[in-house]
Amino acid sequence: MGNLKSSWSKGTLIAVIVVTFLFAGIFVSNYFKAKAASGESNNHQKNKVTNLSVKKNVSPETIVRNTNDLKLEKERMQKQQEDALHQRNEQEREISKVPNKRTPVTAAQPTTKDNTSSQPPSKKSNAAPTKPNITQLSESGKKIVYLTFDDGPAPFSNQIIKQLEKYQFKATFFMIDGNIKRYPEAVKLMVKSGETVGLHSVSHSQKKFYKSKKTVLNELNQNRDTLMKVSGVNSFIMRTPYGSAPNMTNEYKKAVKENGYIMWDWNIDSKDWYYKDKRYVNSVIDQIKQKKHHNGPLVILLHERKETLAHLPKLLDYLRKHGYEGKPIEKTTEPIQF
Repeated sequence: MGNLKSSWSKGTLIAVIVVTFLFAGIFVSNYFKAKAASGESNNHQKNKVTNLSVKKNVSPETIVRNTNDLKLEKERMQKQQEDALHQRNEQEREISKVPNKRTPVTAAQPTTKDNTSSQPPSKKSNAAPTKPNITQLSESGKKIVYLTFDDGPAPFSNQIIKQLEKYQFKATFFMIDGNIKRYPEAVKLMVKSGETVGLHSVSHSQKKFYKSKKTVLNELNQNRDTLMKVSGVNSFIMRTPYGSAPNMTNEYKKAVKENGYIMWDWNIDSKDWYYKDKRYVNSVIDQIKQKKHHNGPLVILLHERKETLAHLPKLLDYLRKHGYEGKPIEKTTEPIQF
């Protein structure tokens, strides 16, 4: 019996020791797992705090303030640019006034910086006949204007020429094919009087004339042939029906140019086709006044109408009194085009 108790006691002791070690191992294992988890949590918290601190370094107020500063800086720079542009425009306007004020001064006087800066326009006027100054004088010392009459000839074309001769003006007549055939004597009188005769289509119809590049050239070619047969003048100076805009495409313009034709529009519309009375003269005068500082020739659109003839002396009288000379368009004259 004593031996049994001693044996049991040793077995119990061993079991207790084993259980103790087992629990100790579990405890140690759980301890290190918990510590590891705690370390990750701490690192995560540190990173979170660090991220928060980075975000907190740029507060919303700071962002708004920086945005406002950038906006103010842009506005300031834009204001400076606008001020500089305005100042430059003012200087250019002042410079542009110099030639007008000093026109009477002879070329022998010493030049200044202002004169130097104002020289390019006058140089362009001499070297580039495409844009001569409106105050450019003819050989007679008068300003040049181009009077152009469309849609003729007419039964009273000779009376228009008579008025022009009275004021010693010359003009340009853009004529329709059928009217040339109908009034050949009027065409011959224009040539004899020194007027320029030009082309103005066969149909005078937008739908027919501008239908294609071929129709444009066909009508001009026929118009030119008729004019040459009647007058002996092979003219390539022409004006399209109702003006080149908007129907004359770049393709059409290229075609007529390649075939030697010189297309003319105008920059003063008398609107005699609209008023049909003396108001067209006032319209021309108003437009001339508006173009007082315009660089380029004056080309006035008129029509061979009885109403235009009736008030033509008033227009010619105004032009003559204000120092204009009516010149005919020549093939070397740079055309006005829309």
